[in-house]
Amino acid sequence: MEQSGPTCRSVHFGVFDLDLTTGELRKSGLKIRLPQQSFRILARLVEHPGDVASRDELRRILWPDDTFVDFEVGLTSAVKKLRDALGDSAESPRFVETLPRLGYRFIAPVRGTAESVEGAPPAGALPVDAEMPTWRSAIAGHVIRWRALVVVLAAVAVVGLASTIPAAVSSTWRRLRAPTPSPIQSIAVLPLQNLTGDPAQEYFADGLTEELATCLAEMADGTDLRVISRTSTVAYKGTRKPPPVIGRELNVDGVIEGTIVRSNGRVRLSARLVDARSSRQVWDHSYESAANDLIALQRDVAGAIAEFVAGRVTPRHHPLVTHAVSAEANELFFKATYSAGRNDFDGFKQAISYADAAIVKQPDFASAYARAAVWYNQFAFVGGLSPLEFMPKAEAAARKAIELDEEIPEAHAALGLVLYRFHWDWSGAERELRRSLELNHRSADSHRMLAVFLSAIGNSKEAVDEAQLASYLDPLSPQALLNLGIVHREAGQNDLAVSEFQKVLEKRPDFSQAHLQLGVSYLTRRDWNAAIKELETAAARSRHNPRFLAWLGYADAISGETTEARTILATLEDLSRQQFIPPVDIAGIQIGLGQREAALASLERACHVRDRQLTTLRMDRRMDALRSDSRFQDLLRRVGPVR
Repeated sequence: MEQSGPTCRSVHFGVFDLDLTTGELRKSGLKIRLPQQSFRILARLVEHPGDVASRDELRRILWPDDTFVDFEVGLTSAVKKLRDALGDSAESPRFVETLPRLGYRFIAPVRGTAESVEGAPPAGALPVDAEMPTWRSAIAGHVIRWRALVVVLAAVAVVGLASTIPAAVSSTWRRLRAPTPSPIQSIAVLPLQNLTGDPAQEYFADGLTEELATCLAEMADGTDLRVISRTSTVAYKGTRKPPPVIGRELNVDGVIEGTIVRSNGRVRLSARLVDARSSRQVWDHSYESAANDLIALQRDVAGAIAEFVAGRVTPRHHPLVTHAVSAEANELFFKATYSAGRNDFDGFKQAISYADAAIVKQPDFASAYARAAVWYNQFAFVGGLSPLEFMPKAEAAARKAIELDEEIPEAHAALGLVLYRFHWDWSGAERELRRSLELNHRSADSHRMLAVFLSAIGNSKEAVDEAQLASYLDPLSPQALLNLGIVHREAGQNDLAVSEFQKVLEKRPDFSQAHLQLGVSYLTRRDWNAAIKELETAAARSRHNPRFLAWLGYADAISGETTEARTILATLEDLSRQQFIPPVDIAGIQIGLGQREAALASLERACHVRDRQLTTLRMDRRMDALRSDSRFQDLLRRVGPVR
């Protein structure tokens, strides 16, 4: 990279001083130890603040071409040591920001002492406000023009036009100071406003919003445009937050706002793109179509936005099926999507019912099959159904969707879940999950599902990367943060896991899943009191979800509260006669109570019913007491993966 000006020998950021000659880092005057490779990374970043240092560029800086090292491990270690020295965090960076799969950039304001950084004005030429991160773009790029302006103004004064100078100076200075807007590189599609006047039509607005966001994300695949997941934007439904606030909360440059009107079998969608950094509207258009041609409508709107923001868009596959969907089938599909948004057993059950009805109306409705497969998979977490009841249905729906349209990403993702959780086909599952991301690399859900899979097979490093990317694409999703915490814990980074779960609870103190996972992390720390407190909260707020009760029973057992543990075990065993209770959860309490043979018998039942928790037994701390038992090792080999 070419230097645009001399590099200063000492730079300041926050409370830190960095001497680029000696490599010394000081915090409030006190010297901080900084390893040589970490210094080289920091020097590159502060010399070009705001610019992305690619991973390949950093490799060349750190190691000569003839040096053979594990580059990924070495770079990750060097960046971690740099963050440790700065007291920085990858999750909430103040100095060094990670751009997944791209590299790193320095995001704090940087000042120099001796010479300027990247062509900033020399000392005394212009005042520099250390708190303005845009000083380089607002001032440094205009130094030459400022000097030219001074000459022009002097000439004007000579010819006697002094009376016009104040206005000229004010106008020109404002123009020169105004930074040139940078391109929009990230977008959020906000919930479309329903203008039909009928609140019962909200499902239609929500369904069209989700499909538009999905279509735009697929259109943008292969470009630098990032599209935030619908899970994060749904929080803004009915709110009146201004675009700059939404932009900061979602970390996006632009937001898409829109309205829909349905009348006489026609749909009119008006959309506008607002630069969230300035509240300036940069694009708007209205589209109209017949109610039975909504797919074309979505494609037209998404394509126009993607073209405007990202330039020529040539997706590697079609974003949606090209054949028309009947108005009746589409109506049922939107009702299904709306019902699934409840995220509970009844919501998913109703969603599948609507999807089935849509398929009856239109048997080749591939997206309805794909979405039904996703919703069937959710029964692994809600309700009391055995995997033997819903997993074959999930598989059938996913395979039918792929048969009708091989390029639907979520169908491959849903099939991947079935393959390893139900069939223990690990290689087939990985193939399907990665195929899903090939088709839409912008899918937060696909990254999240792949992260969980990679964690289960012991690929912790890539699992964390995928979970971080899911959170980056879906920043307000508690589920994305929850999965990030889980993969951190399974990677042996339990303190980071605790931090992630606490972040979720700061935003959603009633989220029982976060209380459960925080309790499990406290068990990993052997902090029994804190664990039991969180697990009790999780059980209470989930209306005594059997799985949450089982973890509480295990915590009671290993902490010596055996009476409480036996009571919970008896409760779950009685309940298992009425509904499906995961046998792995029963085994967990039995292990805590020292009932070894009973626990092994429960695990055999788990194999028979294909309990999904068998796929995470290698990481399940409840199983520690059985790991040396040959029967347990045989069970692990049967489930896989073989490593």
